[in-house]
Amino acid sequence: MRLTDLGTLPLTLIASLVVAVVLLTIRIVIMQRVQQRRQRENRQETERLKSLVAAYRSLAGSFTPAEQEHGTQIEETLADIVLFGSLAQVELAARAATELKRGETVDYQPLVEALRADLRTQLGLEAIPPSLALPPSGPGRTQRTGRGDGEGGGRGEGRGGGGGGGGAGGGAIGVGGLAAGMAVADTGSPRDPS
Repeated sequence: MRLTDLGTLPLTLIASLVVAVVLLTIRIVIMQRVQQRRQRENRQETERLKSLVAAYRSLAGSFTPAEQEHGTQIEETLADIVLFGSLAQVELAARAATELKRGETVDYQPLVEALRADLRTQLGLEAIPPSLALPPSGPGRTQRTGRGDGEGGGRGEGRGGGGGGGGAGGGAIGVGGLAAGMAVADTGSPRDPS
């Protein structure tokens, strides 16, 4: 018995079924790829937000001026901003790093305010009205909390010991980003003769 003996209706049904199965398979494959891409983007955005929140806490977590012993903490914070921040934030961080390298007095307020505004927007929080005057904040803490709950390892004392999931590795990459940012900032500007 051949398929042609069944008539045109069964052949049409079989062809329709085959086409439906193929289309369903293609749809499932595409949906899985789209879902995987969204999950990867969500993980990247979560890590970026954690790093920027930690950087903000380090820069704006104190209302006392920075002291000499806070230099390492500030450099690590600026490196994270160079790696994870927006272009405007990277420019502010590179400028601050250049001034810090030259031993000049660094005004961190523009960078703190840019971070605060960006993070509040990304977290879905209301913008702070201009009428609400906030005191100037500075990187005056000697220790810095970890990037997030469960990730462990403070930045101030656990750097060499390999803290949690974005600890030492993220910092190593960040320092490279800071070097690149400082190199760009130094281009065309006179070097300190000392």
